[in-house]
Order: sequence, then C-alpha cells, then structure tokens
Amino acid sequence: MGSTIELNDTLKLKRGSNFPSQLAVGSVYEFSLDGRRVFNLAPSRVFLVEEIDGQWNYVGHVRILVQTIDAMTDKTSGRFEVVSLYPAEYVQLVNQHEAPKGRGYRPPISES
Repeated sequence: MGSTIELNDTLKLKRGSNFPSQLAVGSVYEFSLDGRRVFNLAPSRVFLVEEIDGQWNYVGHVRILVQTIDAMTDKTSGRFEVVSLYPAEYVQLVNQHEAPKGRGYRPPISES
C-alpha cells in the first residue's frame, strides 16, 4: 500500500480557471488544484506560474499561508500571498531557463 503526494516549490494555476485576474504584491488569494500536493510553507518562497495553453509563464514568488489536502475529493486547496512580481524582461529569461523543456511561455508576436 502506498500514498501519492507530490512535493512542490511551484504553484501552477491555469489562466481563465483558477489564476487570479489581477495580482498585487501583498494580496492574498485562494487556490484549488486536483491531486495531493505539499507546498513549501511560509516563510519559504514558492514560484507562481500561470499556465497558458500548456505553457509555463513564471510571474513571481508567493508564500503559501494555508493548505488543505482532501483525500476524499483528491484535491489540494489553500491561500497564498504574493511576495514579488517579476518585471517583463525577467519573465522572458526565467520562462526560457526554468520551465520544463519546450514549455516556457512565449507571448505571441504582435504585428505593428
């Protein structure tokens, strides 16, 4: 017998689903994810990633304030505080170097 619990230093939330529409440093938001996960708790930082069409867009750091693992529904939920948001030029670099290979988000090129 065994149990499957995933250890995470990254909170990845889907655009249009559970990723907050507006982020502000110091603000607290709720999250809910399928599966059982354990996140690093405050004061440790956790990367915040917005999943956009399967691609990873790193946006900043958060602190996990509360987390609950529900074995009946196989969900993990909780609250996080935004600690920092990355500037746009840094987002491009971190998406290129930290995302799983081939998964770093690249915004569409706009034609002017």
